[in-house]
Amino acid sequence: MMENKISELFTLYNSCFPDYNTTFEIFRELTAPEKAEIVEERDGGALVGYSLIHESSISLLCVDERYRRRGIGSRLLSESERIIRKNGCGSVTLGGSILQGVPVEGHDAVSFFSKRGYSAEWTSANMGMFLDEFDADSLKIYPAPEGTEFRIARPEEKASVLRAVEDAEPDWTVIFEDCADPVMIARRDGETVGFLILGKGRFHPEREAVGSVGCVGVVHAARRKGTGLRMVAEGCRWLKDRGYKSVELRYVELVDWYSRIGFEVTGHQWMGGKTL
Repeated sequence: MMENKISELFTLYNSCFPDYNTTFEIFRELTAPEKAEIVEERDGGALVGYSLIHESSISLLCVDERYRRRGIGSRLLSESERIIRKNGCGSVTLGGSILQGVPVEGHDAVSFFSKRGYSAEWTSANMGMFLDEFDADSLKIYPAPEGTEFRIARPEEKASVLRAVEDAEPDWTVIFEDCADPVMIARRDGETVGFLILGKGRFHPEREAVGSVGCVGVVHAARRKGTGLRMVAEGCRWLKDRGYKSVELRYVELVDWYSRIGFEVTGHQWMGGKTL
């Protein structure tokens, strides 16, 4: 039964967000429907809209395009807010699973949420880069400090990686504790001073070899010395050497910084929320 329901959720998601299409496996892993509260709207048994709730987050709100402007989205949102209040949460975050926020391009969703009291302090960028002409050695960026080594972390270095994450971005510690993807690190003087996660792209047809770079961080003492940008370049080199044709970035704030390597903006997500 649950498998059929997840298949319905997945199909409607891909219909509603064609620029963010993904695979069933990625959808299921990231949205974790088994752990969510789900509000549905159906027409003759067919799923035409739903919201997916994780604690204080509305991870997804989808309405079939043929059924929009009939009040379905408003009803789903109102019921989702009621559930979040019942859970004891005083605020709502939009996104946070497969989508970090609310897609901006090609949708009127930002207007929909804004009219209902939601606001955002910032809008994140999605970025991408094709790797066919990428050459890490020809980039016009500062070299990392002498003696810096870039490579994939070994299992026995996990404690060192976690110390670096705790220094740079403490909220990411839980991500790196359970990370199954390769983690590239910058090592200097026997310590990990930088890190990033390398993996498969999230939004892509199954046939395309798209990689991703995420959770890029450098410890405070090693910042503004060229380590971070060079580490990202080495990560892109690693992906290209393994047959990836392009790379995607998500949840980006430092657009100009990544542009120096060759990444270009491909879309935006509105990081909305509301106090209940």
